[in-house]
Amino acid sequence: MTGQILQKNFSFSVTFAFFRWYSRRETKIFPAVLSYLSSVKEVGSMKTCMYLRKSRAEDLSDSTGDTLRRHRETLEETARAMQLTICGVYEEVVSGEDLYARPEMLRLLRDVKDGVCEAVLCMDIDRLGRGTMSQQGVILETFKEAGVRIITPQKTYDLRDEMDEDYTELQTFFARKELKLIKKRMRRGVERTAADGGYLANAPYGYEKTRAGRLPTLKIREDEAAYVRQMFLSYANGEGTPAIAAFLNACGAHPRRSEAFTRGAVMNILRNPVYTGTVIWNRRRFLRSGGQSPGCRKIENNREQWVVTHGKHPAIVTQELFDRVQARMRARSKPSGTGRELVNPFAGLIRCANCGGLMQLRPRANRPGGYLLCERAGCCPSCDFSDAADTLRNALRPLLRRIPIQPAAPDPCDQKREYLLLKAEKRLRTQEGRLCTLLESGIYSPALYEERRRILLAQREKLSEQLCRLPAAPDNPQRTKDFTAEDALDGASPAEENRLWRLLVRSILCRSERGPDGHHVSFEIQLRCSPDV
Repeated sequence: MTGQILQKNFSFSVTFAFFRWYSRRETKIFPAVLSYLSSVKEVGSMKTCMYLRKSRAEDLSDSTGDTLRRHRETLEETARAMQLTICGVYEEVVSGEDLYARPEMLRLLRDVKDGVCEAVLCMDIDRLGRGTMSQQGVILETFKEAGVRIITPQKTYDLRDEMDEDYTELQTFFARKELKLIKKRMRRGVERTAADGGYLANAPYGYEKTRAGRLPTLKIREDEAAYVRQMFLSYANGEGTPAIAAFLNACGAHPRRSEAFTRGAVMNILRNPVYTGTVIWNRRRFLRSGGQSPGCRKIENNREQWVVTHGKHPAIVTQELFDRVQARMRARSKPSGTGRELVNPFAGLIRCANCGGLMQLRPRANRPGGYLLCERAGCCPSCDFSDAADTLRNALRPLLRRIPIQPAAPDPCDQKREYLLLKAEKRLRTQEGRLCTLLESGIYSPALYEERRRILLAQREKLSEQLCRLPAAPDNPQRTKDFTAEDALDGASPAEENRLWRLLVRSILCRSERGPDGHHVSFEIQLRCSPDV
């Protein structure tokens, strides 16, 4: 009996609470419903843009063209049923992870800001993007500020409505979670494929992609493999990469992604262990820049993180030949330029007049000096670097004479250091004089005198070393009016000279030609400033 009474009281309390909530909220519920119904009626008169996106990581069993075709047919049927006016179609095959790597979405956002459309038609909310919270916020805020609605075959969203906005944010959250799961599954699949000896990247020169059962791998392309074998043999026998590149170009061989072979292309092939039948995965990783630029940085992983397996594909060269090539490369390699001193004062400024590539300073084998050579093999004859540097300096000196330079004021920090050092030196001289007095008066024994004297001499050497490190004062402090940039050039190191030229010169075009009447070298200097400075 008591239980029945409690159950009736509970039901009455819940019913009473519902009616009390309904009486308070009914003034808000009915306008929201009427607003939604009126929005459905107004959709038919809107100018609408259609957006289609397909990621290569989704539905790998289905072709990209078929998926986009089905999506487009579905959206066209939706547009006809809702009597929408399509004013533009934006279609791309790209991952939704990075907003700034999607040119069609960026174009759509610009058109939305410019008021080109009143609604955007897409298959689902996650088609607009699955990136970070900040990038998804850029898309949704752009639509909200412009008052543009999102129309899908299932629902129409008005981001100015609080309920629609909350529901959209919830869907974008689940879209991000789904993307993380997809990336985890893909990474596990890539790791498993690499461990089994499969090859997932683009086929290198000499190979083409194939399958061994369900496992992606490579097969030899004999017309290119013959050139690969010749590259390894020639380099192992002492030939250089420029000569090898020239030989390949003369034979009519063409790399996959450029017009002709270069020294760098040959070097990349010679370093690639895939030609021995080896697969290396996780050798490097790519970090996105994070800003409004689609670029990314390539970072080499430690060797402990590499996954090295014997691939399913056949080898083009033997391991013994590959090891000989690597040994010769190590013997000829030079340390990275990060810790080396700059030698070329015109580094980064001299370009080839034929192809626009940078002219590199190359050392001579048996004689001092060097020569300038275009980075593109066989583009133009080389020229002597010393003669080129003297010609450029003589051509630019008249400009330097017209640029007055005020000598740098003494650094207060250096002045303070000099004052303290001279003060310490004076104190040492006083102590040396007192030391003699203490010896003569018999207070210090000769042994104690010599010990104290050695200590003072060591302190004096340290002070002298610190005084030598201070910048030297100018010979003539009054000579300030006629001090020019040419004076700064005299005695400057190559690195300091390079900084000076980069301030004044935009680029230098070098034209090197060899004809019947000899070798002719000319330069065209493009200044950053007017020559009438």
